Amino acid sequence: MKIKKKTAASAEISTASMPDIVFLLLFFFMVTATIKVNEEQLDVHIPNAHSLTTVDKKFLIKELFVGFPKDSKLGTSARISVDNKLIALEQIGQWVQEQKSDLGEVYKDQLIVMLKADEQVDMGLIGDIQMELRKNNARKIL
Repeated sequence: MKIKKKTAASAEISTASMPDIVFLLLFFFMVTATIKVNEEQLDVHIPNAHSLTTVDKKFLIKELFVGFPKDSKLGTSARISVDNKLIALEQIGQWVQEQKSDLGEVYKDQLIVMLKADEQVDMGLIGDIQMELRKNNARKIL
């Protein structure tokens, strides 16, 4: 009597639909992704830093840019920009109050203003900006 060997069962995963799944995932991420358009109006060349300070709570940092306009229609003198919008020196106080109100009651006094200024900007304007920040109780400036 001869005993027949059973054939080993093979468990294979069908990969026939793999290209379809990959294409659908690729298409999904392409459609749902947003492209951040960076429309900077100022040309800012930041000088090299001499010291570094790390901040644990990044949400406390608000950026303020000072530089020269890229478009000649805006003039040739240094301008102040916040969130890609040009503001006047007198509007800094209002901007500080808006930023503080967005932070909440606990962190209002801990606002940190990161001043990013071009190397060629007159220090008089930088001093005026710092004075406006001090008047509005924004005393932590990087």
